[in-house]
Amino acid sequence: MLDVGRVCMKIAGRDGNNIAVVIKKIDNNHVLVDGNVRRKRCSIKHLEPLDKVLEIKEEESGDNIRELLKKEGFKIIKKGEKRERKTRQKVEVKQPEISKQKAKK
Repeated sequence: MLDVGRVCMKIAGRDGNNIAVVIKKIDNNHVLVDGNVRRKRCSIKHLEPLDKVLEIKEEESGDNIRELLKKEGFKIIKKGEKRERKTRQKVEVKQPEISKQKAKK
């Protein structure tokens, strides 16, 4: 299922919602990933496989992987570049007015 070269979406953790490529299968539950994420061991439960497979060698360099992803049309964030973060809009909540009679009691 998650063979070397499989493009995935990281769905959990600090690198969530970023594109990753499987570069080595460690065991039945873990793989080594790189791409638009930090190169590290990752549980397969934290990855959503996409329909793309890149032709790479096992443990390919990170720069080559990012170039291949760029050619496939994925947006790549360079080191030191800030990621776009989705922020929630603040909503003002009005407190109900308390009548003077209720306040005195």
